[in-house]
Amino acid sequence: MTNVCINQKENAIYPTKNTLFRPSIAYPEYLFKEDISNKTNDVYEMIRTGFYMLGFDKENFNTPNWNPLKDKIKPGDNVLIKPNMVLHSNISGCGEECLYTHPSLVATIIDYALIALKGTGKIIVGDAPLQECNFEKLIDESGYRNLIDYYKKKKIDIELVDFRNVKTYEKNRLHYLQEEEGDKGVVVQLNENSVFYGTEDEKIKNLRITNYDPRILQKHHNATKHEYNVSKYVLDADVIINMPKPKTHRKAGVTISLKNLVGINANKEYLPHHSLGSVEEGGDAYSNKNYYLSKANEILDLRNELVHNKDMDIASLAEKLYEVLLNKGKKISDEKYWEGSWYGNNTIWKTITDLNRILLYADKNGIIQDYKQRKLFIVGDMIVSGQKEGPLEPVPIYPKLVVLGDDPLYFDRVVCSIMGFNYKLIPSLSSPQITQCEHSISNEKEYHIISNNKQWNNNSCEEIFEKYSLEFQPTMGWIEKLGNKYVDRLAQKLADKDVYIFGAGINGKYAASVLKNKGVKVIGFFDNNKELWETMVIDGISCHNPATIKRGTIIVGGIKDRYESEIKQEILKYGGIYVGNINRG
Repeated sequence: MTNVCINQKENAIYPTKNTLFRPSIAYPEYLFKEDISNKTNDVYEMIRTGFYMLGFDKENFNTPNWNPLKDKIKPGDNVLIKPNMVLHSNISGCGEECLYTHPSLVATIIDYALIALKGTGKIIVGDAPLQECNFEKLIDESGYRNLIDYYKKKKIDIELVDFRNVKTYEKNRLHYLQEEEGDKGVVVQLNENSVFYGTEDEKIKNLRITNYDPRILQKHHNATKHEYNVSKYVLDADVIINMPKPKTHRKAGVTISLKNLVGINANKEYLPHHSLGSVEEGGDAYSNKNYYLSKANEILDLRNELVHNKDMDIASLAEKLYEVLLNKGKKISDEKYWEGSWYGNNTIWKTITDLNRILLYADKNGIIQDYKQRKLFIVGDMIVSGQKEGPLEPVPIYPKLVVLGDDPLYFDRVVCSIMGFNYKLIPSLSSPQITQCEHSISNEKEYHIISNNKQWNNNSCEEIFEKYSLEFQPTMGWIEKLGNKYVDRLAQKLADKDVYIFGAGINGKYAASVLKNKGVKVIGFFDNNKELWETMVIDGISCHNPATIKRGTIIVGGIKDRYESEIKQEILKYGGIYVGNINRG
């Protein structure tokens, strides 16, 4: 049986980087008692309490000898800490706390890893972000650099590593090569141990990853082989501490611990993300077969090949033609999905499973063995999580949780259920191929939830999903399959009430349509754009000046999330009742 610990603390917040993420209590086992923060460190306390809840080194708890990770980390071990550092900036404009793993959690794990190593071994902190991620900016603004410098001053060498071989920057929707750094990876051949093994040749040829030359992907996934370029730092590790930032994900549904391992790959060109074409054509890039969408795919391939060849002028022309074909195809076929960013994606879960097999079974030379090669422990950062258009444009949600466990499959199923999604509808968490094979990701048959939240403690994923979830909102491409508990509850709350929408643009129209389809009576719009006042928005419903809001008017936002706080204050100023926000993401 595997345990999953969920420690929740009301009003928990991240410590700021100027505290160097030091604990605010001089715990008996703490190595640096001269460095105690005068600001409360909720994160440190929550992880420490989580270790205790799991019964780690219970007999020595609250003594100088307490070593909670001693069964995971031995003196002399090479320890890799793998946070999610996907991108330096949140495209949604809603801040970075919901985007990447906060360094305060990494700091706590480093401190306890140092206790377990007893002055020996090695600790690496690393990830392979998107190619366009500005890694230096990320580590500067987040506090990762401050953290590593703290240990350096104590003569403790903690290495902070960017696993990527290639870095790019984006301009006019094209990716320009910024830097190429040798080869930090080892090519691991899964071949018959890959989930892709046995796929028909034509389908293998149609595997794609957006913005990458398809010719390169086909060199590594074809009829004779399936291989990945995995960071040497990962393969050298004796212990992996996987530290995901649980969020919604456009292609995979959710990104938790299993999906976090996409970041162990040194070259993204090895990672199939979707397959060309519609479902009818054997692909999963979109749902409806259409001539123009098919041609858009062809031009996209050409554009990516031109970018790889550095023919940027011609690539720019190809990009413009691609956009024309894509927009026309979507309009004609009423297509809502593209690039596999929807619930019909039948590719990304296979890549996720392959990478988890590699992490567990590839030896230091990248050779797949019959038994697990390294220990694994997981610490999930859910003080702030991401919902809606994750992983790159998430909107924050505040669970105030730290989650700990050692089995990635059950860890993810539990977290997914808490988020409010049925894990059985997500292939990367439910496919039989994950466990029914020689190189199984999970050998456990049962799980046990330990939590200080009584609704979750000793409960099941099914019960938590049905009754006690946190109502994360999925990406637009997954709503049809996963539902949206937040919107359902809001609509139920608004039944038999007259409702106004604040925002008469595309998001406001969407909010009104969603609520009307659920039987809610929408009677008007408000908007700060004077040109929209007293005009009809949809279905004969008109827009008004916000200054005419009457006290007690019930209003739902139909605006971008980054403006929600501002609009909410405006509504309250006029005496309106703000009940929530619905948008297209």
